[in-house]
Amino acid sequence: MNNDTILMTQAQAAQYLGTTVGTLNCWRHYGKNTIPYVRWGNRIRYRKADLDTWIENNIQL
Repeated sequence: MNNDTILMTQAQAAQYLGTTVGTLNCWRHYGKNTIPYVRWGNRIRYRKADLDTWIENNIQL
């Protein structure tokens, strides 16, 4: 599996971003700092490539 297609749980994504699952839930619920995600059933997953893109797009110089 390519690293770009790795799916992370909410806990893994939160740890990768240095935040909490609660923060990810708030962002998703309120549409703030929107990071693409995959939903199947009641499960939420984040692609590592999308997290990396979000990080790059939010770098402040």
